[in-house]
Amino acid sequence: MNIIKRLSQVSTKGLYWLLIICFLVTAAFPIVWMVTAAFRPNIELSSDPFGIPSTLTLENFKTVFTDSNVLTYIKNSGIVSVVSLIAIVLLSSMVSFAISKMRFKGNKGVFRYFLVGLTIPQAVTLIPLFIMFTKLHIIDTRLSVILPLVAFQLPVSILLFVNFYRYIPDEIIEAAVIDGCGVYRVFFSIILPLSLNTILTVLAMNFITVWNDYIFSLVFINSTALKTISIGLQDFIGPRGLTDWGATFASICLSTLPTLIIYFGLNKKMTAGLTLGAVKS
Repeated sequence: MNIIKRLSQVSTKGLYWLLIICFLVTAAFPIVWMVTAAFRPNIELSSDPFGIPSTLTLENFKTVFTDSNVLTYIKNSGIVSVVSLIAIVLLSSMVSFAISKMRFKGNKGVFRYFLVGLTIPQAVTLIPLFIMFTKLHIIDTRLSVILPLVAFQLPVSILLFVNFYRYIPDEIIEAAVIDGCGVYRVFFSIILPLSLNTILTVLAMNFITVWNDYIFSLVFINSTALKTISIGLQDFIGPRGLTDWGATFASICLSTLPTLIIYFGLNKKMTAGLTLGAVKS
């Protein structure tokens, strides 16, 4: 019986690791293939895109840096991302603090109002936003991309902050108020430092969405000088749909690098922020 039990445990463990390996290979293959394609000549990519590379070259990256505006697009995406993330963290953390810790009539209704934003698709807002931004004369400006990005990322950010703030003891705030702290000092000196993991979680989650934004940049940005990287990749599509695939994949590698750095760099903090407050101590 012991032998049968051990064999069963070994087979179960082997099946588990087999599934894990299959999942890792499936998840890693597109990334490995994309990086490899960035170093392959266009002739190879056209004739045998999934074959083993016979030659590797840096010409694709040379084309990106010398014959395109990719660096400008990356700079624009960086500006939009930084401004949007600062606004998202400040607004969502302050709103969540008011909802969770300040007693006023209708705070639950305010919270539900923001949660409704989770159910609204971005596509249905494009025409009203375009009309509004046209009247405000902010079409083809970074502000026209930043404002809707902040608005659509606030609901999930507020949800994360509210769930965390509910588990901060009220006694800490009461002690600070007794010592003479005002509401802003309580928030910036006590609440925000305690919220580090949640802040990093909000930053990591929203950075991926903001950096990869396509729909708002496509609709509201027209000039090349303000294009973000997500729509700038279209520059490598030539007449009659001819595409410089090597340069395209090189640009994709450059554009995904910040996302990978943020994700893997903040992975532990992000996991801790998502689970913090799940169990009340």
